[in-house]
Amino acid sequence: MKLKNVLGMLKGSNKYETAENYAFAGVLVGALFLSSGIGLSAVSTKGMPAILAMLGSLIAFLSTVILIFVWIIRDFAK
Repeated sequence: MKLKNVLGMLKGSNKYETAENYAFAGVLVGALFLSSGIGLSAVSTKGMPAILAMLGSLIAFLSTVILIFVWIIRDFAK
């Protein structure tokens, strides 16, 4: 599966759906980073696993906030 195909699947029928799909993808990527960082922290609690877990939680949090703003903007645009 190529990156162009994945990005093509995220396109929606309008700009709000596209932004919503990208935010959902961000939440999923953040969750993957977070879970892999937590899993790797069983081996070592310092270094890359801690950074990976913190980065994943930041990405998931920011994507969730963006998703909420997209929903609010979409409701006010109607």
